[in-house]
Amino acid sequence: MQLRVSAHSGFEVTGRGIPAALEAFGEFTVLAGQMLMANGVGRPDRSGFIQLDTEGWYPLEGYLRTYQQIEEQLGPQMLRKMGTAKANHAAFPPNMVDITTAMQSLDVGYHMNHRQHGRPMFDPLSGVMLEGIGHYHCQLTLGQRRILMRCDNPYPCKFDEGLIEALARRFSPGALLEHEAGSCRRKGDPVCVYSLTW
Repeated sequence: MQLRVSAHSGFEVTGRGIPAALEAFGEFTVLAGQMLMANGVGRPDRSGFIQLDTEGWYPLEGYLRTYQQIEEQLGPQMLRKMGTAKANHAAFPPNMVDITTAMQSLDVGYHMNHRQHGRPMFDPLSGVMLEGIGHYHCQLTLGQRRILMRCDNPYPCKFDEGLIEALARRFSPGALLEHEAGSCRRKGDPVCVYSLTW
């Protein structure tokens, strides 16, 4: 996996979803907490375990660096589990009522959970979205129960696989996700495309 971590200076991620992602680690939770703290995300409590402020904000650079280390040390399937956990706990827009609106709203939810130089990356009152962290692009296939999700954000491919599939399954339990052939961020490409069917 090749992340352009340094390109995200000044960006932050909310602490709300981090504890949920830690749940995915099971017996490796302590190791994941140590990795996060080493990258400036959280601080140790009296026992040395990670302490997170769920109302706080943490540097996206350190968060992405941790994802890279997790893939290197624990494998890509751990990133997929993290994406699944995130989908089950992250804040998303209230207009998500089915699989289609969920996928169409994913980009807004993504930007709601990030900020740039202290400014939220999506303002629900004005509808203004800031650029700089990529997107989750949703393309409906007319007449079919199929959606193409094009991801050009800095998060790892396997994380997005878990996130998209788990979010889809909140509305359609039988939903399946497949990575389209061709470009992939794990190979250093700028985008991954996933086919979601239900």
